[in-house]
Amino acid sequence: MFFRLLLESFARRRSRKVLAVLAVWLGVSLVIGLLTLSLDVGDKMNRELRSFGANIKLEPAGAALPVRVGGYELAAAVNTGYLNESKLPALKTIFWANNILDVSPRLWTKLDGVPLLGMDLHRRPAYWKLTGAWPTAPDECLLGATVKALPANVPLRVTGTVTTGGTEDGAIIAALPTVQKLADLPGQISEADISALITPENKLADKYHLDPKSLTPAEYERWACTPYPGTVAADIQDAVPGSVARVVRRVSESQGVVLTRIGGLLTLLDLLAAVACTLSVMGVLTSAVLERRTEVALLRAIGAQQGNVLHLFVSEAGLLGFIGGAMAGVTGLLLGRWLLHAVFGSQAETHVVLLLLAPLLGLLVAVVASALPILHTLRQETAQVLHGN
Repeated sequence: MFFRLLLESFARRRSRKVLAVLAVWLGVSLVIGLLTLSLDVGDKMNRELRSFGANIKLEPAGAALPVRVGGYELAAAVNTGYLNESKLPALKTIFWANNILDVSPRLWTKLDGVPLLGMDLHRRPAYWKLTGAWPTAPDECLLGATVKALPANVPLRVTGTVTTGGTEDGAIIAALPTVQKLADLPGQISEADISALITPENKLADKYHLDPKSLTPAEYERWACTPYPGTVAADIQDAVPGSVARVVRRVSESQGVVLTRIGGLLTLLDLLAAVACTLSVMGVLTSAVLERRTEVALLRAIGAQQGNVLHLFVSEAGLLGFIGGAMAGVTGLLLGRWLLHAVFGSQAETHVVLLLLAPLLGLLVAVVASALPILHTLRQETAQVLHGN
């Protein structure tokens, strides 16, 4: 009898049913689209934030004596050795290899007392302000903003000047192989700037910085399996013998603040979209339920219990929500892909879990939205409703 009543209910007032399904479909599509964006925005934003500079610096073990102050590691920039450039490919085999976006080896030396920097000139830092042309040949170079002129005995040709706001402003900048040859240091580097995908540090990471031994085994496992800056740096350091990987706090903390705020904003938008969806569905279902007050009163008059009537209406609303949610799973993923492409110009990952979540979310929204009008209708006196009051 229950399923018969449910089927007959769907056969009648079809326009109301279609309107309810559309309301769920539109609302859940927006929620799933924003969830798709939320799941992918972390990696995409990390890639965009590479313009802040590298967040991990790899140096020879003797190049810096670490000093820990208030949980932060400070280091003196004293170069006492070199790293072998041939060891860097080992970073492709570490646990966090997929999180490493870029490795830029550098060699610092001096010619006639002027600092000389060798680096990969195929990678042009986005935050450098260039005046002139970027070097394209091995014998071309750039002058830092505070370097007045090129020493007479340096066999290089200046193509432009750069302002970086860092130590590069006081150096001559040329291709890494060229500087290695001039300094007679084949295959040697002073440091490597590494850009990695990281997770903003939280209380667990702060606890590790203050005292690693204070972590419980479960906490340590969670720390080791989360790409915090320190976790990724420790893995990098283990892969290159004789090196120390130092987190560039200024960059990593700036990235963390941006990512945290964007994540919070998207979470708020998801919640607002879910609330708006629920209210819109409630508006549709409220009018539909109120139109059926006489039907509810008649069911009560012939002996149906409140629980039976509630079960019938909630099942009907849940089925409508499930259908609308199933439709929204596909359109929501398409919306999320479009948003990600429009903002970042890249493709979104296919999150199958959202396809499974969408029908359940639609069902939940419809049940919650229908609960209030159904309970209101059940509280009305059966006799008064049947008499038209």
